Amino acid sequence: MSNVTAAQIKAIAGSSARNDLVAAIVRGWPAAVQKAKLTTAKRAAHFVAQIMTETGGLRILEESGAYSAPRIMTIFGVGNHSAAITASEAKRIAALPVAQRGPVLFNRVYGVGNPRKMKEFKNTGPNDGWLYRGGGMMQATGKSNYAAMEKKTGLPLVAHPELLHKPDSAFMAAYLEWIQDGRCNAAADRDDVTAVRKIINGGTNGLAECKVFLAKAKKVLVDYSADAPVGILSVSDDEPEPEPIDEADAPPNVQPVDPTVDGDPILRDVQERLKARRYPPGVIDGKWGGGISGALSGFMNDRGLRLHLPTNIEEFHEIADEVRAELLEAETEVQPDGSVGWFRPVTEARANADPKIVKELAPEVVPQKRGFFAALWASIVAGASAIWNWTSDYVSSAWDFFTGHKDVLDDHPGIMSTAWHYVTAVPVGFWLAGLAIALAYIAFTALQAMKISTKSVQTGERQ
Repeated sequence: MSNVTAAQIKAIAGSSARNDLVAAIVRGWPAAVQKAKLTTAKRAAHFVAQIMTETGGLRILEESGAYSAPRIMTIFGVGNHSAAITASEAKRIAALPVAQRGPVLFNRVYGVGNPRKMKEFKNTGPNDGWLYRGGGMMQATGKSNYAAMEKKTGLPLVAHPELLHKPDSAFMAAYLEWIQDGRCNAAADRDDVTAVRKIINGGTNGLAECKVFLAKAKKVLVDYSADAPVGILSVSDDEPEPEPIDEADAPPNVQPVDPTVDGDPILRDVQERLKARRYPPGVIDGKWGGGISGALSGFMNDRGLRLHLPTNIEEFHEIADEVRAELLEAETEVQPDGSVGWFRPVTEARANADPKIVKELAPEVVPQKRGFFAALWASIVAGASAIWNWTSDYVSSAWDFFTGHKDVLDDHPGIMSTAWHYVTAVPVGFWLAGLAIALAYIAFTALQAMKISTKSVQTGERQ
């Protein structure tokens, strides 16, 4: 196998992968093989794993800065980053509305608010830290790196940094960054995921998720091999490579804020994925509450995830990476029956819908069942009554007519039309029939409600 398919990329990324990002990788893969020398299964798997980690499983292409105060301190705080943000400053930035938080944070840590990074990234403009924040499938950061990518890709990325947030140009930038100095392929050849992560990320942020993606990529691409094709990309091999970023200070992978999402986007993502694993988090709104707390507690307990259960959104962000990595593992775990995907475990009695358990956990099933049978029998009776009440007299009249005129049937052809008149004159019985249909619909909806409630007990969603 010398190429990759959309099905393979989706199998690695997960069900939430954006189709446009998947398509961009498939289209650009031959060029990636040539330029990034992705000629072995290990290199291809490590390369894809890094892309998946940086994009959250092919869902995002730009940093947001939507961090909590503790998270800001962990990444950019005193002793952790050259920005040396203090606790009080972190609280002030985290208190800003999401739309303002990203620009303020990135201008502070990547731009004029941090002289070291301003010089390194050439982010000398007042808003350069925000404009040239992490973007693309490898989260290139800084005006200098955007400029380097511009030379490599031929795209006007300095004038239009938003182009790096487009699928095809984002993938092109990713494989050109991968091959920047040969270190990534060398580390991939050693199968050293930590080293690769440090080269791409500058640290080990997202390492747990990356390991999960790498394991999946190795399985999916087990038969991969490729010889670098010739003449696919017109970019010159003699063009200078961008200078590598200092690993100790390279920017972290930050998840972006979706402007259409009301609430924290990372929490919303976890809510949606917990619900899919049959841990109902309540309203999926990206906001912390009792529903998500209970769902997260159940998931962590069932998966043996030994983490402190958060009590607010700030504490949630401290364990978000580990939770999302475990969710990814659950989503891709192969079951004994060969199916893919782990779901909330239940007892055999639950799975078989034991009446006692169903009644205890879903008491609404009892009146639903009564309503179903009552509506069903009423529908049958009403329908039968409609048919009989509206046809009995006419059937009797027609029968009497035929039995009283047997001897003249052959001599009076018009008698058949008279008989047909009796038939067509039978009242439609619309109202009783309509009542029967309405009752039948009520019975049907009651049955569906019973099935939904029972299934929620069987799958463990109803506790």
